[in-house]
Amino acid sequence: MRSRRTIAYAVAAGLVVVLTVVVGWLTTPSTEGLEGSWETEAVDGEVLGGRALVARGANVAIDLVTGTRITLGSVSGGTRAIGGGRLLIMRESTLDGAGLDGQSRWTWQGPPAHILTLVAAASTTTVVQACGGTPVACRLIGIGPNGKESWQTQQPTASGTASPVIGTDGNLPTVGALPTSDGTVILLDPVSSRIVLRPPARASVGRDGALTLSADEGGQCVRTTFETLDRTSTSSTTGACGSSSPPVTGGEATTVEATRTRVWWWPFGDGRATLEVGAGPTLRVGRHTGRVVGGDPLRALRTDAEGLTVRDGDMVRRYTWQR
Repeated sequence: MRSRRTIAYAVAAGLVVVLTVVVGWLTTPSTEGLEGSWETEAVDGEVLGGRALVARGANVAIDLVTGTRITLGSVSGGTRAIGGGRLLIMRESTLDGAGLDGQSRWTWQGPPAHILTLVAAASTTTVVQACGGTPVACRLIGIGPNGKESWQTQQPTASGTASPVIGTDGNLPTVGALPTSDGTVILLDPVSSRIVLRPPARASVGRDGALTLSADEGGQCVRTTFETLDRTSTSSTTGACGSSSPPVTGGEATTVEATRTRVWWWPFGDGRATLEVGAGPTLRVGRHTGRVVGGDPLRALRTDAEGLTVRDGDMVRRYTWQR
């Protein structure tokens, strides 16, 4: 009799253990709303142009969309920028370009005794401003996909030697913008070198090189965003441009917040690192919601219409939205 009771107690204890394990597994926080796409070893650096993670101490970059890793081992130092799907490195009178897809690499030598500044970048052309001479004057030079000069034109006198508008994070616009003394803006098509004069506005560069002109009109802030010189979209918000935030669309409309997730059966510690996507009272809900649960630290690197790229400890991982 005692033996049967012992066996019954042992079986019951075993069932409790199994049930606890199953419940624990079912309630453990996990990634939701996203599917893994690729992963690669991370580099210590910063995100440039919202598109590539670039190492601090070396010219190594990881494309945050495709996971492609490029290395310019023969190039040291320089000012780095992202534009037209390329990592661009300016060193005095030399410009190096490398496609983030790993399929192209070129070097361009600028005119001697000139100060070079990056202006804009399209898929096939990179534009450089070259200023020099006596008196100082500036030229705009288009560089093709093979590193050869494709066109050259004098910078319009209306903008003098004004510096171009580029993103603060090394993000080059797909349409060049040169401010003038009276507030008007000269726009430049990188491919054709066509120049257009726009009314007074404030120019800024958004994600993936989108150039936006903001102007106050009739108590509203009117914003025109240029994908190319001929492909634009316009939106408006109430109030002056300086007091209203620019609108966000597509993947950018979904915001990501770092938090911690805990489970009821483990009262110790502060939970697992979590990225909440477009969920909760403090987040903007866009087209997608979900979460990533991973190691520590966990940091969002890019969010777009196709997915989310994060740094999870020593790895960079790309997730796509579940349809």
